[in-house]
Amino acid sequence: MNLMTQYILAYDVGGSHATAALAHSSTLELTAVQSSSLDSGGPAQAVLDALAAVGQKAVAAEKEAEVLGIGMAMPGPFDYEQGICYIRGLTKYDQLYGVNFRQEMAARFPGIAPEAVRFVNDARASLLGEIHRGAAVGARRVIGLTLGTGIGSAFAVDGRLVESGPGVPPGGYIYCLPWRDGIIEDVISSRGLQQRYRQTTGETSDVREIAARASRDPVAHKVMQDFGQALGEVLLPLVEGFSPDVVVLGGAIAKSAPLFLPTTQTVLARIEVRLAASALIDLAALVGAAAAWRGV
Repeated sequence: MNLMTQYILAYDVGGSHATAALAHSSTLELTAVQSSSLDSGGPAQAVLDALAAVGQKAVAAEKEAEVLGIGMAMPGPFDYEQGICYIRGLTKYDQLYGVNFRQEMAARFPGIAPEAVRFVNDARASLLGEIHRGAAVGARRVIGLTLGTGIGSAFAVDGRLVESGPGVPPGGYIYCLPWRDGIIEDVISSRGLQQRYRQTTGETSDVREIAARASRDPVAHKVMQDFGQALGEVLLPLVEGFSPDVVVLGGAIAKSAPLFLPTTQTVLARIEVRLAASALIDLAALVGAAAAWRGV
């Protein structure tokens, strides 16, 4: 047995893409990163075959690798203990409702037993990645937010995820908490940001387009600042209750952090907490999936 060649096959599974890589079993360093577009609304077997193909490509790229198991960062709703998908009504993965991913993925990787296929929520995986190799290395108490189509959240103490305790909302989920006339995800999400821009201009633009215009378009600039203000107001009670050393922001919107993070920091100025954009960006969930597989 050569510890230097032992790896975990890590996955980050999204609604339109899948990324796989080999993570070293001890250092969690990634190699052989492979990505592929994914028609998550397609037939179950086609989706599973596509997931297997991107992982098989990663394994083939490291010829000496001994793969110990598979760690998968998956969106919810999903039974992470049993490996069963319960996504329905979101167009993505509708055909995989009730499918046992553990059994199906093991069947596509000879030599990998079903019990060696393990799952973790994608937002939690991203936070674990930042704790082990990213912006939260060395931090004792951490909140991780994934800012994208929705808002994912995770809380950790001493390197381990927590779902309860002082300052932690039920299950560690903040998306569904009441906010103004709705819930937090109505505002802190891509659709919330896009809606604010559309209400002001009458135009429909994605977040990347709005961010690109912010330097020359006063409306886009204000929309990004308003997002930062709302994010700060959402974070204020969470930070007061949980007392994190750092809050790490990941996801697609976090790539435009310079446009809104200063406003967020102003809202939180009276509290001693560090706000940091993801250091690993799109690789965080891969590192975290491998870390979760190891049970740390």
